[in-house]
Amino acid sequence: MNTANPLFKSKIDLSSIRAVWLDVDQTLLDFDQSARYALIKTFERYHLDWKDEYFEIFLRENGKLWDQIEDGHLTRPQLRRIRFQVMFKAWHIPFDPPVEFEQHFSYDLHHCAFAMAGANKALDYFESLHLPLFIISNGPMEGQCNRLEMAGMLARFTRVFTSESLGVAKPDPAFFKQALAQSSLDLNTELSPNQILVIGDSWKADICGALACGMPALWLRTNRRHDPFQVIPHPEVVSAEDWKQALEALSHRQN
Repeated sequence: MNTANPLFKSKIDLSSIRAVWLDVDQTLLDFDQSARYALIKTFERYHLDWKDEYFEIFLRENGKLWDQIEDGHLTRPQLRRIRFQVMFKAWHIPFDPPVEFEQHFSYDLHHCAFAMAGANKALDYFESLHLPLFIISNGPMEGQCNRLEMAGMLARFTRVFTSESLGVAKPDPAFFKQALAQSSLDLNTELSPNQILVIGDSWKADICGALACGMPALWLRTNRRHDPFQVIPHPEVVSAEDWKQALEALSHRQN
């Protein structure tokens, strides 16, 4: 993190924050590691030869598909129907994947969990400040809850918000507004947008969504090698390469 870069804030003052919203994949849980595990298992199921170079191609093409979801041009059901048609073409493998290929991959993906380095330490820190924690994710409710449970994290959160449960995906402002209203009900207090800290790895879904609603944001840039869009730095966003740097960028003043 370049704290001297005027295009990003160097610190976030938590003294005015009343709740923290966190993304799941590549923020709390390592999606890349889970996806690699699920891909290899699914290849083995269909007796296909796995090559390490396939994984980088998967991340690139999957990133493009999720970019379309965040733009509103693709739905999750559509992604599930076409994802491996796209992948096998990009892999140059002469194999027509059956519908069950995606089903097996998704099952294995959502039944393994690898915590991002420093994620549990960060949750400990927020809890030490008595800040309520919420999940905000575009992933499926059952899969995300299952993975968070496996990682021993789920009980830390007041509520899990997903695009599936809210009927709209990040970065749509409606996602953030619905989550804000429900968070206020859960905490029995009227929360304002500037009292919510949003932390996520996706510039478009998490950070731009937060900024559009007037919420402070911390961009966790870990492993963002395949973002298919141009990031425009913002002076109201803190940028961190990992959780260690993210925690260094957080300060709390006692009242």
